[in-house]
Amino acid sequence: MINKIVVACCDVEIQNIVKETVSSVIGDKNVIICKSIYEIHNAIKYKNDIAIIFDKYFLGFVISYELVRIHYLNDKVLTYFVDLDDVSHYFAMRIHQLGVEGFIPNIENKEYFKKSVLQIQSGKKLFPASVTRSFDEDDYLLDREFISEITATEMEIALYLSKGYCAKEICYRTGFKPGTVSRYTKRLKRKIGFYKPGDLELLCKRYFNQSAGGENDN
Repeated sequence: MINKIVVACCDVEIQNIVKETVSSVIGDKNVIICKSIYEIHNAIKYKNDIAIIFDKYFLGFVISYELVRIHYLNDKVLTYFVDLDDVSHYFAMRIHQLGVEGFIPNIENKEYFKKSVLQIQSGKKLFPASVTRSFDEDDYLLDREFISEITATEMEIALYLSKGYCAKEICYRTGFKPGTVSRYTKRLKRKIGFYKPGDLELLCKRYFNQSAGGENDN
């Protein structure tokens, strides 16, 4: 039974929804707001009844690395990701294969999300049916290029896009052909669950904060 939930979200709107909904289910005193990965490490130590709810930005570009560190510190912790929309199919598949417990879209539907939090308390796996079906039927093998971790080249493209560079400017700076930039951009956007231009900006901001050892400044 999960009695404490860590809320680790960079997006202010998502954080507010998650905090409000989780508090209504398990009480304010059992909700832990973390702004950095180091705060999470401290929060989860020596606890067997704890879960973490992330948004798709908090762990930055390379999610697997941070998940390994978290589970090294506490192999009992459960991890879930949430989002406001339902366009993050490939992102959900990506984290599914990394072993997380769930991805919950459309959290603005508060009744639906509240039911999901109750299921988190019970430690249930929570993925959209389309994602579960893809893995049950091995369809995910057809999408491997879109659900693997972010590559160094894709990250480079992301940094340029977050600065507002157009494809032509990225070609000039990287030496890539237009078709190559287009292909990398498509893969990148599917992997991160791209929904709006601010997604890349927030991810890159998070990346630089992590690299500098800083905190997420919501």
